[in-house]
Amino acid sequence: MDNRRAIAPVTAALLLLAGATAGPALAAAPPAVRSHTRTLAATEPDAEAEVTERQRIADRTTDALTTPKRFRLKRGGPVLRSVPGRPDQDTNYLGKGNSNANMNEYNDFARNPNHSQWCGFFAAAMWGGRGIPADPGSSRAWRTGVGNRWHPYAPDRLPQPGDVLMWAGRGAAGHVGVVAAVSGTRVTTVEGNTGYHSDSIARQRYAWTGAGPVLKDRTKTIQGFASRF
Repeated sequence: MDNRRAIAPVTAALLLLAGATAGPALAAAPPAVRSHTRTLAATEPDAEAEVTERQRIADRTTDALTTPKRFRLKRGGPVLRSVPGRPDQDTNYLGKGNSNANMNEYNDFARNPNHSQWCGFFAAAMWGGRGIPADPGSSRAWRTGVGNRWHPYAPDRLPQPGDVLMWAGRGAAGHVGVVAAVSGTRVTTVEGNTGYHSDSIARQRYAWTGAGPVLKDRTKTIQGFASRF
């Protein structure tokens, strides 16, 4: 028998088998690429949502600084409204004269006497009450109560609009402020319980360099910032 005649059908069969095996593998490649594309697309709305929410927080700080807000001069007294822009354009004083009552719409008019320090309650309101620490009135809770959304201060790690800066002082004293804008190493905040008579909403500007933003009250030092995201 001619061996060449016997080998030819076997060779043809092997070629057909190889072709049948290779076909499905080639066809399976496009779905894998499409799956990766879907994964990338799914992350885009999350990034867009973060940008949108950060802008909302910044807009809330502008509203707080530039529109009348409610306050009282004593417990149970009449509810008054602030006059933004007094004594300057960076201030919305929630008081009258030298009142320094610290009773306003952000701390529920200090119905709880322990809530008279209201910078944290102001920050919580700017976040819309979402993602805030369990005890927002405690400035230290903005460091310890937000999990991995806390970022220790570093000169090369800038906050973004919507983040909350936190300073610590002696004992339980501290302070927080909401980032409204960032330009280069200049960070602009809007803060509650600060400025004029320490009972105002005020715009502040800091240099994010060296040891970090310095308060007029130099007994407090920057610790870092909390993020909503």
